[in-house]
Amino acid sequence: MTLFLLFLVFFIGGPLAFRGLTGGTLGQGSLGIGTAVCAATGLGLRYGLPDLWGYNPVLTVASLALIWFAWIGVLAYGAQKLRQLDGGLRMRRWTGMIGAAGTTMPWFGLVSANLIQG
Repeated sequence: MTLFLLFLVFFIGGPLAFRGLTGGTLGQGSLGIGTAVCAATGLGLRYGLPDLWGYNPVLTVASLALIWFAWIGVLAYGAQKLRQLDGGLRMRRWTGMIGAAGTTMPWFGLVSANLIQG
């Protein structure tokens, strides 16, 4: 059941977040700052409190979510830069499709780890 809920989060929430970030209302400066803050906070929680990592579910989920949001931010930033270079409809479609698919990559890591663990 947990993997199914994570599946929904990654395959619905991730692409929707990416679409929201690349919608055009958010500037690249604020997107970059938001991405850096998410990454720094997530990694700070992960490596700043190593004794609680894996034992405190709130801390673990929060840090993983922040790192994932930073990943989505990096994808959105790259998509915006590519769309600046080529403003055509084809570039918008390709960057949207590839970026939305890229947000789901952590899901495959979770499933692979679950398969290995048994």
